[in-house]
Amino acid sequence: MKNSKKMYSIKKRITLSMIALSSVFILISLFFSYSSSHHEILEVYDARLGQTAKLFLLSLPDSGTLQVSSENVRQLDSWMQNIRNAHSEDATAYGHPYEQKLLIQLYRDGKVVWGSHLRNHVIVHDPTYSGFGYVDIAGKQWRYFQLPLQRHNAQHSEYIIVAEQQAVRNEMITELAFSTLVPQLVLIPCLALVLYFLIDRHFAPITELQQAISRRSVSKLDSVTVGLDTTELSSLVTTLNRLLAELDSAWKREKRFTGMAAHELKTPLAVLRLNAENALNSEREEELHTDLHNILRGIERSDRLIQQLLTLARVENIHSMERAEINLKRLVQYVMGELAPLALRNKQEMSLSGDDCLIPGDESLLGILLSNLIDNAIRYAGEGQQIMVTLKDLPDRVQVYVADTGNDLTAEAREKLFESFYRSNRERGDGAGLGLAITRDIVKLHHGTVELLPRENNTNTFFVSFMKNQHER
Repeated sequence: MKNSKKMYSIKKRITLSMIALSSVFILISLFFSYSSSHHEILEVYDARLGQTAKLFLLSLPDSGTLQVSSENVRQLDSWMQNIRNAHSEDATAYGHPYEQKLLIQLYRDGKVVWGSHLRNHVIVHDPTYSGFGYVDIAGKQWRYFQLPLQRHNAQHSEYIIVAEQQAVRNEMITELAFSTLVPQLVLIPCLALVLYFLIDRHFAPITELQQAISRRSVSKLDSVTVGLDTTELSSLVTTLNRLLAELDSAWKREKRFTGMAAHELKTPLAVLRLNAENALNSEREEELHTDLHNILRGIERSDRLIQQLLTLARVENIHSMERAEINLKRLVQYVMGELAPLALRNKQEMSLSGDDCLIPGDESLLGILLSNLIDNAIRYAGEGQQIMVTLKDLPDRVQVYVADTGNDLTAEAREKLFESFYRSNRERGDGAGLGLAITRDIVKLHHGTVELLPRENNTNTFFVSFMKNQHER
């Protein structure tokens, strides 16, 4: 069934997440910066309104009346008219157009005594009020500051109002916001490019690992190496190489098993075919009986070979197993009972000595191990020989000795005895040379050792040692 989940790119997700997160932080920073700047600008402009009002009042003559000379009024009106006539947004010889957005008015008893301009527009206010406020003049919002004039024995309520068009402040705030926002907006794509480059660079080991894996195949399962090694990838590469090693080992075992099966079965099958043809062509009953007997022996040998091949393949593919407490002496007794008919046929005597021994292991595999060792002794010791099994229970280990009084083995046989398909005495027995190879692998699975001891007292002795405390490796 096809996986319905849509695949995604970790690199792309990390890049987009980092860009989004950075953008959010930049926008949050801009918001707080804007809020702080907005507050500071309002405070500065309010301070200017208050200072202008105080300085203007201090500049008036102390005549007891709040008034401005008509000459000064005409002069101010002339300057303001010249500024308006200039139709320029920049400074002129008579001042700056922004002066039109600044208003000063003097009041006595709620009536305008003098104003810088817009004299006909009276600011709606409370004559008793002192401080800042907002007012609409000609459809535009103004910020004003009202300050009373305190004179000794004053008979009139006199005060000054200094106002400024709110648009001046808004323009300043907007320009400041844009001057801060534009660089930050330019920074976001630049930051995105830098993040993409850095993430792509730091993902290079993963890309290299991907390319290295893509170059592997069934015929090429060697270990993977990454030039830019990292802490995060180290364990992954180690695990991957261990898996590749196991796959390579399994692939080699499969090829070896196929090759061994094809090679070892070819000869018995050819012999079976030859004996079958001879049986078909036999003219005498005695020859037919001999040929059929040979066919039966060939079938038995082929069956034994197939069973050993399957056992070898099974053992080679076991990497871990469930362990239980096994009474080794009882298992030896059972195996010897199974093989007793074969020993009796060869007129051999079997004996078992030693106490009960408990080891952790797999009962079926240990049974195969003991069966192979005892069966090997029965088949190759010769008629009338003795087969002796001895168990020793030591504090930290259990030792098994399987000895026979058969002939000594050659140096070559001792060296190659545990190799697959090696038979030291082809004249005796009908084995395939796999029993001891299987024994070696089973002992290895139980973290033990097996060896053929030097000949002593005219006996050939196989020695197996098992640790009582086994740990998975």
